[in-house]
Amino acid sequence: MSSARIRFFGSYADILRVVGSARFVVAGWLGRILRSTSGIATILLVAGQTGSFALAGAVAGTIVLGIAVGGPLWSRAVDARGQRLIVPFSLAATVVAAAALVATVVLGAPVATWFVSAFALGAASIDMGSLVRARWRYLLSAPAERHTSLALESVSDELVFVVGPPVVTLIAATAGTVVGFATGVVATLVGGFWLWSQKKTTPPVRGRRVADVPSPAGRRRWRLPSGVAPLLPIYLAVGVVFASIDVGAVGVSREAGQTWLAGVILAVFAVGSVVAGFAFGPLSAHWAPTTRVLVSTLAYAVVVPSLLLFRTPAVVASLIFVAGLVTTPVLISGTSLIASRVDEARLTEALTWPSIGLSLGVTVGGAMTGIAIDGGSAFSAFVVSACAAAAVGVFGLVHAAIWRHRASTAGLQAHPSDGVAADLAAP
Repeated sequence: MSSARIRFFGSYADILRVVGSARFVVAGWLGRILRSTSGIATILLVAGQTGSFALAGAVAGTIVLGIAVGGPLWSRAVDARGQRLIVPFSLAATVVAAAALVATVVLGAPVATWFVSAFALGAASIDMGSLVRARWRYLLSAPAERHTSLALESVSDELVFVVGPPVVTLIAATAGTVVGFATGVVATLVGGFWLWSQKKTTPPVRGRRVADVPSPAGRRRWRLPSGVAPLLPIYLAVGVVFASIDVGAVGVSREAGQTWLAGVILAVFAVGSVVAGFAFGPLSAHWAPTTRVLVSTLAYAVVVPSLLLFRTPAVVASLIFVAGLVTTPVLISGTSLIASRVDEARLTEALTWPSIGLSLGVTVGGAMTGIAIDGGSAFSAFVVSACAAAAVGVFGLVHAAIWRHRASTAGLQAHPSDGVAADLAAP
């Protein structure tokens, strides 16, 4: 492939020249902070008050359940009414729920109220990443540019988890757990209102599809947006890998008597993901969308299980860097495919589901990994990683087979950006 077609940082520079794009990228990044810090901040807050990490983990997990329930509802509302109307309601609800969670914990209210407040905090959270991706979709028309913008947003997703949790942990350790918790809330409020204030890049309301209008019986059809369902299992499985590597890194480091190594291992994984995200976006910009999904999921299924081959912490850290390299391409490919197929009227909702799938996968993966370690050793966490990665490859193959079959039997003649016809025509 010629150098003219692979322009790494130049490709990002091209899209960031769009008027207003740099501002909404930064605002959206700040708006994501609470999603990355709410779990660790809640654990530090609850554990600091009670001394129980089990209770702290349960309360933090409830936030994830709230995100899974509230995320699609906020996104549907944005698609129907627009970002300008809906975002302030979400931010206001976030402030109320966050204040309630801190107050109930610090004041020693009944534990049940902690869970209610935690669920409310998750349910109040709107997916800032999907709002930013929708703006890119509105401003860019070329498929290659749209794909590059999705790669940039996936890198932002990774960076927020690299920066957010360590900063909040440091603030909690020096200024107190309440201040640490409040830091994530304030950052999200600043980013959210800054994004909301940028009117010129706000996508217009596309209106409802007929299928979304209430039926004669008054019931709304709660179907997933087109293209989401076949890819959702991939995101769930990747979330399981995330959790197993996180827990495994801590366990391996403790078994080695080098607890500091856990931070190094997780940082190495994040760096690999960020590097891959920057490179994969421009590199694969001219591939057919379904080809990206197939190649990235198969690479994931081959590379991640290599963690089972070695039991030396230093070698594991090296392999986890490679695992990071194959992680972001899976996330970018799936999101890009969803964006290429979904109806414009449900774009924000569709782009929210990947993060929900990841969150649910992390919750399930954490529990599975804990059981695996209790029944074996810290390295048993990577058995969970390997199985989940293999599932990603299987889901990728199944997805490719289904869409190729549909295209061939229907004699599909589609726009090349939808991926199916382009794959069939590709050499």
